[in-house]
Amino acid sequence: MNNLSLTETELQRLLKVYVSLVLAVAISLYLLHMLLGYETLTAAWRAISYGLTCVTFLFGIFFKLAWRSPRIARWMRRPMVHGVWRGTLSSDFHQADKSPLQIPIIFVIRQTYLTISIESFTKSQEGESKLEALIQNGRTEATRLCYVFELKRLYQGENKLTTGAGDLRLINDSKQLRGHYWTNSPTFGELQLELISRECDGVDCYEIAERKWPSTITKSS
Repeated sequence: MNNLSLTETELQRLLKVYVSLVLAVAISLYLLHMLLGYETLTAAWRAISYGLTCVTFLFGIFFKLAWRSPRIARWMRRPMVHGVWRGTLSSDFHQADKSPLQIPIIFVIRQTYLTISIESFTKSQEGESKLEALIQNGRTEATRLCYVFELKRLYQGENKLTTGAGDLRLINDSKQLRGHYWTNSPTFGELQLELISRECDGVDCYEIAERKWPSTITKSS
């Protein structure tokens, strides 16, 4: 089950809209049922039940799909990070007589209005987020994606689990993510990502992304 990624203000705004819509639909249905000759209690019960069901169903569709429309997302002031992102991980880890590591990386971010999940893939490592937050600064309108992650390294017989945190800023009309990460290895590095698709279905490893978008992956290799 994903954690909610809404701020307290966003959640309060959402609850107000939900309650207002339920009341509006319930009152309309109540008046309609009264005109049709239903008893008062029956009309009230049916109106409330139908109002809750209808608004909850519509909200479910909205949370999953509709809000991803760029116009609706802007109207709701909810930044959109959903999609497949590609770029480069630059790490301070280095070996003697070798340059610091620069590794092509893929991020798959799945977002609903309420939740966010992040997967990362390189040729030798897989990572997933355990805690996520999409933070907006009301004064500067800056947006940051912050997350805690676990990283699995399965390479040449090695089986290693690393934990860490990332802090990325959403820039360039929501088309780029740029920032830093830290791990308990300990290592520190920089991430630069750009959006290549809003379609995440079926992308569950680096090789799949490489086959689907070969030209963009090659650019960051």
